[in-house]
Amino acid sequence: MFEKISLAGDLGSGKSTVSDILVRLLDAEYYSTGAIVRDIADKRGLTVVELNKYMETHPEIDHEIDNRLKDLSDAPKRLIIDSRMAWHFTEGTFKVYLSTDATVSALRIMNANRKGEHNATLEDTLKDTRERRESEKKRYLEQYGVNIKDLSNYSLIVDTTSATPDEIASCIKEGFERWLLDREYKRLYISPTRLFYPIDEADTELISRYVGDLESGGEIPSPTVFEDDGEFYLESGLEAAQVFSLFDYSLIPATLIKGEKRGEYVRMADSL
Repeated sequence: MFEKISLAGDLGSGKSTVSDILVRLLDAEYYSTGAIVRDIADKRGLTVVELNKYMETHPEIDHEIDNRLKDLSDAPKRLIIDSRMAWHFTEGTFKVYLSTDATVSALRIMNANRKGEHNATLEDTLKDTRERRESEKKRYLEQYGVNIKDLSNYSLIVDTTSATPDEIASCIKEGFERWLLDREYKRLYISPTRLFYPIDEADTELISRYVGDLESGGEIPSPTVFEDDGEFYLESGLEAAQVFSLFDYSLIPATLIKGEKRGEYVRMADSL
């Protein structure tokens, strides 16, 4: 069997690091369009941000990369494809998106020290990262009619803000194995401290019951979450999210839905 995993995600979300682990876990090969883009930028004497702006009016560069992705559909090998658009162009992949807090993303980009991808200050790196994200979103929407930030495009979304690369890779491997059995599989795994939750009174009796369930090796219901401009908000399951956090879960399973903010929200990390 030659099923493939397409790995998209936020800048600085750890795609290449996680891909290295998945290659070993799944006995797969690695393909990265990011390395190709950096090589193109370097040859043209541009930063990656400058190249992204250039590509807005020069679609031939995207088309060259996209044609390579299409060709991977029939490749007789198991692949981990680190690419913004492989989920769209490479047929039949397990579609994974890695999401990361914006500040954590910028710090990782600075620490990685990749040529043309960071600045001397966190503020400037955040600005460039935001501009690059908006440039890519605009370009892909105009050229292909797809929104790469629409998380409903993906089978699995994993928050990489707090979890280790090994934890993230293990989560993807487990999801991949479940997807092989059920192609309708959909799941979000997120750090409970990254969530925003409504200012509501929690049900203390329910919290006590959930604590007992986890302590006895049982399971508790997964929270329901919606995303808005890169942030995640609890729609339901406040008590479950709080209990997961009390038990120091780095990632919790959740169901991603369409939703909208109503009232005030507080980030769970700020309340602990």
